[in-house]
Amino acid sequence: MRNRTTYITAGILAGLLLIAGCSSTPDPSPSAGGKSAAPAPASVPATLELGPKDGAQDVAPGEPVTAVAGGSKLSAVSVKAEDGTAVEGAMDDAKQHWSTGKPLEYGTKYTLSATSAGADGKPLTRTSTFTTAKPKVLAFPSVIPLDGETTGVGMPITVKFSSPVSDKAAAEKMLTVTSDKPATGAWRWFGDDEVHYRTKDYWPAYTTIVLDIKIAGRSLGNGVYGKADRKISFKTGASIISKVSDNEKQMRTYQDGQLVLTSPVSLGKPSKKSVSGTMLIMTVQSPYTMDSSTYGVPNDSPGGYKTTVKYALRLTNSGQFLHSAPWSVAQQGRTNTSHGCLNVSVENAKWFYENSHRGDVVVVTDTGAQLEPGDGWTDWRFSWEDWRKKV
Repeated sequence: MRNRTTYITAGILAGLLLIAGCSSTPDPSPSAGGKSAAPAPASVPATLELGPKDGAQDVAPGEPVTAVAGGSKLSAVSVKAEDGTAVEGAMDDAKQHWSTGKPLEYGTKYTLSATSAGADGKPLTRTSTFTTAKPKVLAFPSVIPLDGETTGVGMPITVKFSSPVSDKAAAEKMLTVTSDKPATGAWRWFGDDEVHYRTKDYWPAYTTIVLDIKIAGRSLGNGVYGKADRKISFKTGASIISKVSDNEKQMRTYQDGQLVLTSPVSLGKPSKKSVSGTMLIMTVQSPYTMDSSTYGVPNDSPGGYKTTVKYALRLTNSGQFLHSAPWSVAQQGRTNTSHGCLNVSVENAKWFYENSHRGDVVVVTDTGAQLEPGDGWTDWRFSWEDWRKKV
């Protein structure tokens, strides 16, 4: 009996082991190739941000009004003045950003309302009521060169504001210069109402330059706001650079890097020296009356004069010109006899008259007198390093 009991017990145990071996209990360990279930993605809460914030005062009307949806899409946006006048805006393709494109009115109360809906379909609405600033003064920008003008390669851009600008850093960000040929440049302020843009080197020839001024409704500091935006486009012509040394009394003119004209010249006599420096042609005129009384010397006094000449190109505010002087042809290339101007023959002056633009470069050296800052367009008296110091 004992042996039979032993056999029965052993059989039962073997059966249990066989059943256990055929079971399909999963092995959660990674080594067994099992994968844990991925967590459900966390829901992203929908957001809706408005700008300006509710209750904001003295808002610059040139700054855009915006509605930005996060985790949702905008379904409706409106901006209305207190009198009910609607303000237009534009939505991006993703329907997550809306903004106005034109300045608002000054000293006006507006209400911005926006609605968005998230993945759950529940709408989210926000409202912001704000008031735009009342300016103390409106500033308008005057610009040199003129829109559509063709200039020389030395031409700086001059922006003169009708009122002082105290926030110069902000103002510079509102002035954008682009060109269709690479040209590194920077702004430099001359006082509180005038800023110039000059390139590191001269502009490339035959380049189109665009100045975009975005100041309408924007703060220029101390209660001064921009009156209107402006956009001008101009282009450079050929590169015309003339160089004259008082030692040689010969002016060599290069067009696009090639010597095209050599002009014997008579510079200022010892009592009226021509100034040395890098000057730009400011005006191109014919005829033009040279009048000593314009700088304080009466016409009928010793040294006074009033003479009409052909082909006059202004180089300085104080009256230094490049012009025809048929009376001094015998002295040109030999001695100095002028009252400070660069005298050349009628034929050579005519070449300049027919080929020059405002902003063409004339470099004079070795006269013993220096060009005064601000006596004309004197931006090129600075090295690039000094120009960028902005002081």
